[in-house]
Amino acid sequence: MAKICQLHADLHYFLCIEPVDMRKQFRGLQGLISEYYNRYLTQDEAFIFIGKTRTTAKILHRESNGLTLYVRKLSEGRFQIPQLNEDKRTCNLDYKNFVCLILGEKCVGE
Repeated sequence: MAKICQLHADLHYFLCIEPVDMRKQFRGLQGLISEYYNRYLTQDEAFIFIGKTRTTAKILHRESNGLTLYVRKLSEGRFQIPQLNEDKRTCNLDYKNFVCLILGEKCVGE
């Protein structure tokens, strides 16, 4: 039996810095991946999108035979944006920093 919720340390996590309309779903977020990264979502990646108010995040991940979309809404505080890549629009995260981000905590090394 396959596992669900397969966000783990072996994935590559990418954070899109530009605020995203949180009404976007699978196709809209895939379009942003294509636009920002000029690539197709693979099984070893997860893309994180933050809303304009920085209280809602969506994570898009390709699992075995489909896409999974996770939504996280903070009841207090805002998501802390870590250091950006050179393009000033994206950020690569390791698993530890991904967890800190999703919990609304300041990322390690900041």
